[in-house]
Amino acid sequence: MHQNFVILRNILLLGFFFVSTMSKSNPDTQNIDNQANLYRLQAPLDFRLSPYTGFTRAHWLEITGKIIAGVMPLFDKVTGLPQFPPIEGAFAQYQKNYQEVNIPALRALERTLIAVAYYTKATGQDFVPGYKGSISEPYRKAIIRGTDPNDKQYWGDPQPGDQVGSVFAIAVYVNPELFWKPLTDKQKHNFLEWLRKQSYNKGSNNNFYYFHLAVLELLDRHGVESNRPFLTKMFERLMGWYQGDGWFLDGVNRGIDYYNMEAFHMYNQILYRFDSQLKDQFGMKIKNAASAFFQTYPWLFGHDGAPVPFGRSLTYRFACTAPVGWAVLNGLCPLPAGQSRRIVSGVLRYFWEHRCLDSNGLLSIGYWNTNTSMAESYIAAFDPYWAMQGMSCLLIPDTDPFWTAKEEPVPADGNGGKLAIKGAQFAIRINPVDGDVRLFPAGQPFYKKAYMGQVGSKYDQHAYSSTIGFCTAGEGSDDLGAGRSGYSFDGKIWFYRDRVRALQVDSDHLVSKYSMKQGDDDATPDYQLDEITTHTLIGNDGEIHVIWHSYPDPVFLYMGGYGISTSGQEQIVPDLITNGNLIGNSNFYSMIQVLNSVEGQIKTETLIPREGWSASHLFGGTGAWPYWKSTKAILPGKPVVFFVNATRGRKPFIPEVDVLTKPDKLSIRFEGKWYDISIPAMSVYNNQQ
Repeated sequence: MHQNFVILRNILLLGFFFVSTMSKSNPDTQNIDNQANLYRLQAPLDFRLSPYTGFTRAHWLEITGKIIAGVMPLFDKVTGLPQFPPIEGAFAQYQKNYQEVNIPALRALERTLIAVAYYTKATGQDFVPGYKGSISEPYRKAIIRGTDPNDKQYWGDPQPGDQVGSVFAIAVYVNPELFWKPLTDKQKHNFLEWLRKQSYNKGSNNNFYYFHLAVLELLDRHGVESNRPFLTKMFERLMGWYQGDGWFLDGVNRGIDYYNMEAFHMYNQILYRFDSQLKDQFGMKIKNAASAFFQTYPWLFGHDGAPVPFGRSLTYRFACTAPVGWAVLNGLCPLPAGQSRRIVSGVLRYFWEHRCLDSNGLLSIGYWNTNTSMAESYIAAFDPYWAMQGMSCLLIPDTDPFWTAKEEPVPADGNGGKLAIKGAQFAIRINPVDGDVRLFPAGQPFYKKAYMGQVGSKYDQHAYSSTIGFCTAGEGSDDLGAGRSGYSFDGKIWFYRDRVRALQVDSDHLVSKYSMKQGDDDATPDYQLDEITTHTLIGNDGEIHVIWHSYPDPVFLYMGGYGISTSGQEQIVPDLITNGNLIGNSNFYSMIQVLNSVEGQIKTETLIPREGWSASHLFGGTGAWPYWKSTKAILPGKPVVFFVNATRGRKPFIPEVDVLTKPDKLSIRFEGKWYDISIPAMSVYNNQQ
């Protein structure tokens, strides 16, 4: 009976996903209806082999071929480097520093090379449909000329912080027949010498170390000094950022995000495969971290294939699948072959059907379609091609069970559930009704605020949803309260949840604290500041948030619901409910309800895109969210209790919740379970009433 229900639900959701994908438009994408041929795939969907996605290896090759064909006409005849069309709109001003040096052009060369190296190895062919000529030759020419000090197009020495080098080495490892053997001895010498300089180059104190580590084996193999002792210490440092459960902190600012997949685990697997010395020294650590990571990896993806979006660099899209192919090749992927392919094919199909290419056939800055409002200042026009690291699965032979086994379900395809991943300081809940994945960050141990695009809207919401996304007004905008709690000392200037410290991470109960500053320039150490305490009770469909403060004087409090998207033609319609607000349109809904008696106002915030920006939501369109704001300052230790939820394609229901106030705690019954929340400061509040 349950199996029949799941099959029926899958059919309905696939149908809904297809209709909504094809019917939604985004003003950032021009003439999208004229791209039918670009997105039409010749490979037939195969639901016998792939019952969840319909995708086979043929779809992977066809999509990769189309992406390569879009890049090939961009190579400049003088420089030999790809020249991408300039970014248009207000976001372009943030690219000035990147356009004044040669680094971006080299980054464009290397990031697009990923696709060519993998495709040529997978197919044994040096051409793609839609382009006449060799697809590897432009890259060889650029590398030969760019690393020759006597050539007018010499790149010069690597610049501090340069990201280039690792993909050049990987291309040689993967397909030496095209990227190494055709070079003369002199050309090889120049190439190695340039990489040697890169291995001694100064890198950023985060995942950038991998860009230098990847060239070690190639240099050692040919007797060139590689700076191995120093870089081995840097790899030890990378391993020292391991937090458990397969998750790493990303460097000096201590962030936790998708760089865990598209940098740490991906490069760990590459080094394990190609660098025998690092494998001998760190192989067991790499294996153990990968084993722990893949145990929970399937929980990150919704029934429609979507990864749950949170953190920076989301424009890399399907790069989140990058470690899978390498781990399968290394024999370090513990997942069933069919489940591994279901995950990566689901992600690829999700972004393909949400039109990841622009009108020029290029991978665009965006998530759904083109959308520069979700990009960080360091993202240039060609940076989305880091997504091609997700095509590492093409390196797996076509006879491997990865390609031949029948797809197997992920948690979002069945009964869903809840999972605590304490090493990453978050919990995950998968709703069995619609296969939505929610990620609840209990902590985010940043050292600085807003470093490298680590802004609150992308890291510090109470939850992130694979089907809802989040509001974002673009680089340099004001801080947003969507999905976050907050506070104000005067009821006018508001601050929202950020730099959160986790106190408890369970599958259905999270406890966090964050410091209360008087302003962004407040230099008071955190340990001397008062705090906001939050409890999150994770239900099967929606969640409860409890918040209070410890400031000695009364303070105004705030709670924002999920930020949803609407197209330019639709209006967000509010629907006042008892002590709450439900907003929605034909596709998305978001609600917030106050569950205890506290004076406040319940309203809707509509985030109009800034001038020069076309969207204010990750999915495009205009973003909006319901919120509650206290109208009177609230005493310390007095809790406010909220129910929040957001849904796609259906209205959220209002659950029955009991909230009992006791002298020093709250008792809350939610979905049939009682939760006791201790609040020592409540005794102070009760005495002041």
